[in-house]
Parts: sequence; C-alpha cells; structure tokens
Amino acid sequence: MRISEASAAALEWPAFCRLLGALAETELGRRRAEQLRPAADAEALAARRQATEEASRLLADGALVPPLGEGIEALVPRLRSGHPPLAGAEILQLAAVLRAGVAVRDRIAAADPPLPALAALAAPLRDPQPLIRRIERTLDRRGAVRDDASPQLVALRGRIQRARDELYGELGAVSARHRELLTEETVPLRGGRLMLMLNAGARGRIPGLVHGRSASGQSYYFEPLEVVEANNTLQGAVEEDEAERERLFAALLADLAAEAAALERWVAFLGLLDYLQAVERYARLAGARLAEVASPGELRLVAARHPLLDPRLAELRERALGSAGHRGELVPLDLELGGERRVLVVTGPNAGGKTVALKCAGLLAVAAQSGLPVPAAAGSALPCCEALVAVVGDEQDLLADRSTFSGRLLRLGEVWEARSPASLLLVDELGSGTDPEEGAALAVALLEGLVATRGLAVVTTHLVRLAAAALEEPGAGCAAMEFEPESGRPTYRLLSGPPGGSEALALARRLGLPRAWLTRAEALLSPEQRDLRRLLAEVERSRQELATALHKAQEEELAAAAARARFEAEQQRLATERRELASALARDLESFRRTTRARLAEEVERLRTEWEAGRRRELAERATARLFEGAPRLEVPAAPAAGAVREGERVVHRSLGWSGRLERLTDGTAEVSVGGKRLRCDAADLAPAGGTAAGRPRRVEVREPPRPDCPRQLDLIGERVEPALTAVDEYLDRAARAGLSEVRLIHGHGTGRLRQALREHLRGHPLAVSWRPGDESEGGNGATMVSLGR
Repeated sequence: MRISEASAAALEWPAFCRLLGALAETELGRRRAEQLRPAADAEALAARRQATEEASRLLADGALVPPLGEGIEALVPRLRSGHPPLAGAEILQLAAVLRAGVAVRDRIAAADPPLPALAALAAPLRDPQPLIRRIERTLDRRGAVRDDASPQLVALRGRIQRARDELYGELGAVSARHRELLTEETVPLRGGRLMLMLNAGARGRIPGLVHGRSASGQSYYFEPLEVVEANNTLQGAVEEDEAERERLFAALLADLAAEAAALERWVAFLGLLDYLQAVERYARLAGARLAEVASPGELRLVAARHPLLDPRLAELRERALGSAGHRGELVPLDLELGGERRVLVVTGPNAGGKTVALKCAGLLAVAAQSGLPVPAAAGSALPCCEALVAVVGDEQDLLADRSTFSGRLLRLGEVWEARSPASLLLVDELGSGTDPEEGAALAVALLEGLVATRGLAVVTTHLVRLAAAALEEPGAGCAAMEFEPESGRPTYRLLSGPPGGSEALALARRLGLPRAWLTRAEALLSPEQRDLRRLLAEVERSRQELATALHKAQEEELAAAAARARFEAEQQRLATERRELASALARDLESFRRTTRARLAEEVERLRTEWEAGRRRELAERATARLFEGAPRLEVPAAPAAGAVREGERVVHRSLGWSGRLERLTDGTAEVSVGGKRLRCDAADLAPAGGTAAGRPRRVEVREPPRPDCPRQLDLIGERVEPALTAVDEYLDRAARAGLSEVRLIHGHGTGRLRQALREHLRGHPLAVSWRPGDESEGGNGATMVSLGR
C-alpha cells in the first residue's frame, strides 16, 4: 500500500503506532512499532498475518521476550566500531539477549502444530551457544574477568596471594617492633603498595619511605625499607594480572566483533518478536482480531471502534500519548462498501461524527494491511489496497505561502491521481472552503471520476448538490450520521439511505448561542432551503418509522427464532434424556450382571471352600480311623463303684488303682496309709476295697495287628484331576498305615494341570507334612515327593 506521510498523519497513524509501541518491552520493539508501514502487496500481507497469528498462539504459553534492559539496539554497532568499547556488564546483557533468543527459538521448533512463519524467521540464525559459553568462561556475574579465565591468570592469582601473605608477615613484624611509633594497627594501601601509618613525630626513627601525609596531618603513609622489595614483588604480580585480564577482555571483544553480523540478526529477531508480543497485547486490550481479507473493491466494518477513542485503551493512551482522551461511551461504526456501491457520500449534522467515521475506516484499513488485528466484530473484512489517500483537516502552509483552500486542492489532486480499482480514497468536507457553487462543481466532478475507476471511496460533505449527485450516480450511495430531532442531538450512528441535513442551527441552539441571532438566521433561509430542511426532516421521520417497524419485525423474527430454538432445544433435551436413560439402563443392567456374576462366583467359591473343608475333615476322620484301626488297644478294668468309706477300713483309689488303710477323713479330704506312707487325696476318689484284692495290679493288654503292605510310589499318568485326587487320598491312607515316611507321586509333565491340582491338594492334606518336586534321579518336575507324619 502506498500512503503518504500527509495521509498517515491525517488518519493519526503515527499516534496509533506510538500507542502500539508502548506495549513493547525493548526499544527495538518500540521502534519497529513506531516505524510500522502497511504491506506492499497481498503476498507480504499474508506473511505478516501468519506471523501475527503464530505469535498469538505461542504467547498463550508465556511471554516471547522478557525485559532485557535499555540500549540493546546500540550494543552491536558499538561492537563493530569499538567506540566506545563495550563494558563487561553490557557483554552480559548481550549474552542475556542471546539466551532469550535461544529459548524462543526452541519453543518455536517444538511447537505443535508447527509455526512455519516464525520458524522461517528463526532459520537463518546461527547457534549462539559457543558465544554464550565463551562469555561465561571469561566474565563473572558482575562483568569482570574471572580469576580462572586462563591458566596464566590462575598462576598469577597464586603469586599475588603468596606475595601478599609474605608482605603482611613482614609488615606485622615491623609493626610489632615499633608499635609505639605507629598511629594505628591497620595496613593501608596507597598507590598499590602496602604500608604503615607512622606517627608524625617519629619520622626518621625507622628506615623507610614516606608516601604522603594523612588528612589530619598526625601521621604519615610509611613504607619500611625492609618491605620495599616485597611490595615491588606484589605490585609486579598485580600489574601482570591486570595486563592478562585486559588481554582476555580484548580477545573476548574481538571474538564478539567477528560475530557482529550474527549478533545483529539475533537482536533484530528479538526486536521483531517483541513487536509481535506488543501486537498481541494490544489485541487483548482492545478486543481486536484479524479481519478477513476482502476482495478488491469491497470493505466491511462491523461494530468497529477507533483505537484513539476506545475507553478500554484510555490508560494506554495516557501512558503513550500523554492524554487519555475520550473516556465516555463509544458508538461502534458499521460501514459497508462494495458491489454496485463503492463510493459513499456521508452527510449529517455538524459534530455528528462524520470525520471520526472517516478516520476510523482509514486507520483500520491501514492497520489491517499492516498485518494487525482490528477492533471490530466478526464479519469485518478489509481489502489489500494499492494506495490510500486521506484528505482530512486544514492543509494550510504559511511557509510555503499556501492557503487552506489551495493546500486542499493540491491534496484533492493526489486523490484524482491515485484513483484505481484497488485504491481507498477518503476525503473530509469535500467541496468546502470556497464558493458553494464552484465547490459543488469540483466535488461532483471528483465523485464522477471516483465512480468511473470503481475504486473504494468515502467522502463527507454538507453540500446538498453532491449528496443528490450521489443518489443519481450508479456506483455511488449516500449515508448520514443519525440526528434526533426531538433531542436536537446526534447519535453518532452511520445509517445508509437518504442524506441528512447539516443541522447547523440545531447545533447552535444546543450550544446556547443567542436566540435573537438564531431567529434572524432562520428567517434568512431561502424558501428552497426551508423546503429542503422540511423534506429532509420528513424523510428522516419516515426513515425512523421504517427503522422502528423493521426493528419490531426483527424483534418478532428473533422471538420466533428464539421460540423455534427453544422448541428444538427441548426436542434435543428430550432426545438426550432418552439416550441418557437408555444408557443408564444399559449401565444398570451391565452393573447388575457384573454384580450377580461376582456374587455367584463368590457363592460358588464359598461352597467349594466349604465342600473342600468338609471333604478334608471327612478325609482326616477317615484317615484317623484307618490309622487307628490296627492300633494297640489298652484294656482297663472298670473302676470300683463309688461308695461310703469309713476310717479304719481298706479303700482303693478309683482312678489310680492303689489301695491302703483310711486313717482320717476331714472335710472331704482323706489320709490313706499306703506302704508305710501317708497319702492325701480327695475322699470322692476313694471306694471301699470290697472284694477287690488289695494291692493287686490291674491287667493292661496291648494288641497290635500286622501292618499292611504298601508300594512307595503311585503312578497317576493319564488320570483326570478328580479321580487322581481320590486315588491320592486312598494311597496316602495306606502309606501312613504302612508306616512309610516318604512316597513318590508320578504325574508326568503334560499340560501341568494335574501337577498343579495335586500340589495344591497336598497343601491342606492332613497326612502330608511337606512335599517337593522330585530331583533328577526321582523324575524331576514330573514327580512329587511327599513326606508323611509318623
């Protein structure tokens, strides 16, 4: 887009750019914003829009450029020239710039989905990590050369420390010998040499050099003769250290200067990112968005807001421009050009907003072609123009001996020359500033020329003839700034349709000018002018009535649409409820099925466990019965029946079987004489000896049947699980009765089901003490060795 400085100034483009630049973090970003110019063609515009959109996506995850301090843009030029040379702190600032650039470059590279426009900007940049590491190896955090920046410097630091220690030792010895001659114990440094403070009255009493007198005059800076050589050694090492540091710093500057071109690209890259960051911040503050790119010859603004009047940006205007400007409510602008109406003539009352509407359309067109978001609602579309000319305000130039009207004519000549199908031309108060007849003739001729080239144009005027020509000219149209006759005030809304009156007398009345003056002015109006005013008022009333009817019809349509939407929403809700109910029922059925299956499985497991427990008890009882079938039996004769016992009689112990003489019976306790000894026992355990032979032992008879024969192994190969387990139970019974301590169960390898079931069965078997897989000689894992209890 070609746009002159005069046209940009007429649209207040420089002020808008300063507003945008105030949101940048760096001077580079501010300068790029303030020097912003619209894209030259559609290809350049597409690249800018893509970069703006990608930066907005990247900013959602955090800032692009952190605050990097002032003066970054001057560092690389100074690095090239060496005048003045960079200080250490400035080199660290340059390193911070590089680190910030690397961080953003890495974020761009890792973005998903990709950011091709930003990636293309970062592609030419060389990796700065070697330079960053070079700086970090040479400078510390204060910007001074590090003590370990080179091996020579490390060695020199050691020499300095040793020389200083030696010098302190010698000074301490002198101080100890001549303490009474010194004014203080501290060791001052003067001229790079360590010395003592000698009392003024003691001069000449110690051999040495005087280097000056204190401010009070009471003491001298004194270097004892015996430490002069040590001071020389220290000073020499310090000078070598300083020379090495200067050499290292100069080498670092030379390395950086050799990379000045690469550094310049990194700084420019960060400046561009800072500018894009400022654009996104502006978009968020102003509620701006990237408008659609309209076809040539079309322009559409929906609820557009002028950035220099938008109350949401008042604080930003205060900071950037020194004045907040308009803070009240802002009436959005709706404007559409295109199709058969590419030239629009705007009429309406003075101070009704015509110029603001013109400037708003022009400023947003330039912003959109610069790749910026615009504060307008969805549906807004702005074209990519070849040229834009704006003629607004006073063109007087006293130094050039140019009057207001001659200056305006020259600018209108620019408008005439810039006519093309891809131009946007804006003229405020066309035809004013001269004789109304001649001014109207010039205006109508320009209007016809604008229509003929089929470019886009918006002009404002108070000339009725120009408005009438616009109504008659194909390709042109009229619009008016709305005016309320009842209140006598403009509404600042742009309405397409018939032209509006200037309402100069109404404005004068609203401003409170003298009534007599205004009454006389109305009387001086020509009959034609009065008729025109009356006609325009009737047209305005008709328009308002039509607008009211249209508004009512739109409200009714909206109400019907809302009712239809509610009905559809209710249908949707019911359908959703049905789906949710069916889903819930299916979920409940599935949950019931899962719960029932789980409970059934639990019940089966419980029954199986109880069955197995009962089976084990049965097996244990059977095994015990079988085990004791042939066990020896103890036959004990029946104990004597209980009966009354008396002292002096013979008695027998009913359970133990011994007998003796009952000597004493007291409170249920008996003393019995047995074999010359007295035993105490419970009287209830005694019975009269009767016919039982005293002292005869009862006979115990033990019988043990012969043990049955049993093999030491059981072959189960080929058996199913349940029959095999039954066979194992019977076999273990026989083995236990046969007195076997270990037996072998042969089940083979197979699928492993029989082995697993058998070993699980043995874990709870009452006769199996333990089991193990067979070793290699016993059949390996194809056999199980079972240890039995004895």
